[in-house]
Amino acid sequence: MMQNNMAVVEISKIASLFLPFGKEEVDEGDAVPSVTERRCWSSSGTSPHDLRRGSISPSSSASIMRMFTNDGESTIPSDSNATSGPSLGGGEASRSTCKEMSFKFLESITDRFADERIIGRGFFGTVYKGVYDNKQVIAVKRLHAVKKEFYGSNDKIFQNEYQYLMEFHHQNIVKLVGCCNQTEQKRFEHKRGPMFAEIRNMVLCLEYCPNGSLDRHLSDISHGLDWLARYKIIKGTCEGLRYLQEGSKCPVIHMDLNPSNIFLDENMVPKIGDFGDARLLDEECSMQTIRAIGTVGYKPPEFIDKQVISIKSDIYSLGIIIIEIMTGTKYDKYSEFSSSQEFIQHVHENWRKRLQATCDDTSVESYCQQVKKCLKLALSCVEHERLKRPSIGEIVNMLNETETFIHELTTKDKSKLLDVHPLELCFPFEPKKAISCSFRLDNKGNDRIALMVMAKSQKMYSTKLPLCSVVPPGCSYTITVTMRKQNQQPPSGIGELFTVQSVAVGDHDLKHVDLDSASAVYDNFFKKAEEMNSDEVQEIMLPVSWDPPAEGTESEPTQSRIEIIAMPNSQQVSSVDVHPLEPWIMTTHSGGSLRVWDYQTMEMLRSFEVTDEPVHAAKFIARKKWLVTGDDSGCIHVFNYGEKEATSFDAHDSGITSLAVHPTETVVLSSHDDNLIKLWDWEKDWECTLTFQGHTNGMTQVTFNPNDTDSFASASRDGKVKIWSLHSDGGSIITLDGHDQGLLCIDYFTRRDRQHLITGCMDGTANVVSLH
Repeated sequence: MMQNNMAVVEISKIASLFLPFGKEEVDEGDAVPSVTERRCWSSSGTSPHDLRRGSISPSSSASIMRMFTNDGESTIPSDSNATSGPSLGGGEASRSTCKEMSFKFLESITDRFADERIIGRGFFGTVYKGVYDNKQVIAVKRLHAVKKEFYGSNDKIFQNEYQYLMEFHHQNIVKLVGCCNQTEQKRFEHKRGPMFAEIRNMVLCLEYCPNGSLDRHLSDISHGLDWLARYKIIKGTCEGLRYLQEGSKCPVIHMDLNPSNIFLDENMVPKIGDFGDARLLDEECSMQTIRAIGTVGYKPPEFIDKQVISIKSDIYSLGIIIIEIMTGTKYDKYSEFSSSQEFIQHVHENWRKRLQATCDDTSVESYCQQVKKCLKLALSCVEHERLKRPSIGEIVNMLNETETFIHELTTKDKSKLLDVHPLELCFPFEPKKAISCSFRLDNKGNDRIALMVMAKSQKMYSTKLPLCSVVPPGCSYTITVTMRKQNQQPPSGIGELFTVQSVAVGDHDLKHVDLDSASAVYDNFFKKAEEMNSDEVQEIMLPVSWDPPAEGTESEPTQSRIEIIAMPNSQQVSSVDVHPLEPWIMTTHSGGSLRVWDYQTMEMLRSFEVTDEPVHAAKFIARKKWLVTGDDSGCIHVFNYGEKEATSFDAHDSGITSLAVHPTETVVLSSHDDNLIKLWDWEKDWECTLTFQGHTNGMTQVTFNPNDTDSFASASRDGKVKIWSLHSDGGSIITLDGHDQGLLCIDYFTRRDRQHLITGCMDGTANVVSLH
């Protein structure tokens, strides 16, 4: 039923609304006026002022009607073919800089649109990864090529998305960087003989988001993205939608907002994309006809039932997306709950459990409040009656209120993210000598802390600067900086100093950063953190002094006790083990041999040719007078001291990476690149009695805890340390973050009656973790 504040727009008025660049003259004899619309380019792809002819069929004239309500509703005819291009009221100055690209060039950067370059598929086209010669990457969205006489809806989709993206400027909207709209002649065989067809190539080039679409990252509450990462995506998506609805004269309705159309950049910043179905909604902006648009599960009920769209249509889709981000599950799964309050309580309690495992008490309560607020907001967005749904401005304001609450709560007793010792760096200068100085960074909080260390005069140091890394919670990070050889002591008046920048990051930020690009990635991350909230980035200045060493402190050079044993036909050493009782060292080699040395006489005692494959692990079993080793084919070999092979058996499908012998029980651990750890009992004829699995990348080392022989630790290239129990049915007790770049080795040691784990990392650093 039409309300009093609705207005019916005449057919002639509607026809003029379909002309984005002005209404053309219409013959009085026409039942329905023709519509002319400008297109971005001509068929040759060179002129930006080509015209496309369209029409509104007479059969649709009786059903076309425009209605405006207080929420900007439009009822769309189902059989009209008229379209309009967007005009957001920003003028030419606000339009994006879009580079016109040739189709030949786009073929070159996508390997001729090879299947291996495909990073996404849609109903109207395919997205490819395009790589320039300078390694810059873009997303190349190619709409399905069609013959000239069948341009149809693909052309409308192309024009629509191009024109919208040209207008948009926002960090949460995918950026248009280039385009191509060209035709080419294609020869094909016909029963009448060879013929030619004019094929239209329509391509949009967009900024590349390396983390793909949001739907790839949805997971349940117990694992996957942490709360900070999920909230960051929720907030960014809301900011992007706010820009569409409130950032221009005419509100823009996306009409297909769903997780597959939200893309995540290298820092997990969300960006709304895919504007092929988007349209304007304003009293002076006409609407495109309805067709099969949108994605099932995200369409509002009024659109499904009555083909009504409004600015609240995208709000409904947003509510579904927020629920899926928070739960990892489709909203309809929760129809089993008797009320929305029961649903909120269920999700809220599950998030509380995860937050309690990762945050301090103060943070848990504040983040739990934020979780509850986001759940209530999401449910208000999916109200059946659209007028009850909040506006996007109200949603963003409510989210801002939760951030203010958390900030006030956590800054009452705010302390430094990192404690730095010492606060002044002293290089004991000596002419023509490289001099080093160390300082320690302590993370006493519960967050991962990203850091950047920079020097005022970086060329003075041989250490690669800036230094970039992440300090896990409860860990210390020691940095050693080496100054290059100097003939003279630098003057004290130059004011040399080091700057340490730090910021708290989520569980999934700055992971797997390539060492060669770390400086640029960290610098960009810190700049964005400054832009979003300058209070979050902390900075400490460390002055530098070059005092000469005190008199009498210079030590006499000591004679090296290292002796190098050269052997003919030597092979690369892949592992070393030391006998617990005898002065023996055992080495394994890439050529498949195993050698035992006496480190007192510096003589080789025995040599075993295990296999033709590399041998990466071997251990002494002193109480049995055995040597146990694992080869690259997955076989375990057992030798006695008399050089006789006692037994061998297939343990894994391929290379064994590590072995560990229990100090008292009759068992041996083996690890393998298939992420499996197996426990073998030699008293049971080397039966596999337990299997442990939990790492996501290749295992590198296992070792028993000397203080608690019921447990052992493992290191992996996934960057995790796991501590296991021999009596926990194969499940790990504790998982620790080791290093983003992956781990190579691990061992226990005790210092000052406190047990620690030390790990060797793939980037050349060592991490020490206290187990107390």
